[in-house]
Amino acid sequence: MYALKALLFALIPAAQAFSGLGQIRTLYIGRDHDDLGCLTSQGKWTTDEALCGTFYAYRLSTNAKGMSTFRLAGVDVGICGIAPAGVFKCGGVKDVDFGTWGNEGPVKHRDVLRYGQYGVVASYGNNPPAPEEGPLQVHFYSGAEKGKYVWLVWKSLEEGADA
Repeated sequence: MYALKALLFALIPAAQAFSGLGQIRTLYIGRDHDDLGCLTSQGKWTTDEALCGTFYAYRLSTNAKGMSTFRLAGVDVGICGIAPAGVFKCGGVKDVDFGTWGNEGPVKHRDVLRYGQYGVVASYGNNPPAPEEGPLQVHFYSGAEKGKYVWLVWKSLEEGADA
């Protein structure tokens, strides 16, 4: 059993797996998957790199298809979860088990955050937010938002991890 788990963890490079310390990057859902910023420690979308938050991801499990479950916390503010109306938020919320789509996910070779069947996020402001707007609250896409929508992916900050 241990050998099987080790093999499964090896399938997803550490730099791209929701585990340990990292940033949450926002990748455009289009074919090119442009990097459109990051989330602040509070879970808000920003294009100002100086405001990118640091998160801790605790991996709970990974199955044979590479799908994993994990919990998240903003290092500065605490537990990340889902607030009313599908809002992604860190601090002041109950923890939830997030997951990934594994080897068959929407962004090749990257773990993409999902909550149940949901994964695409957006804001009601400009998508992506302009730096002068400040960080914007994100929620799971509903169809009413304008601009670009994004996947949430991991960028490891662990020493020795490839970014």
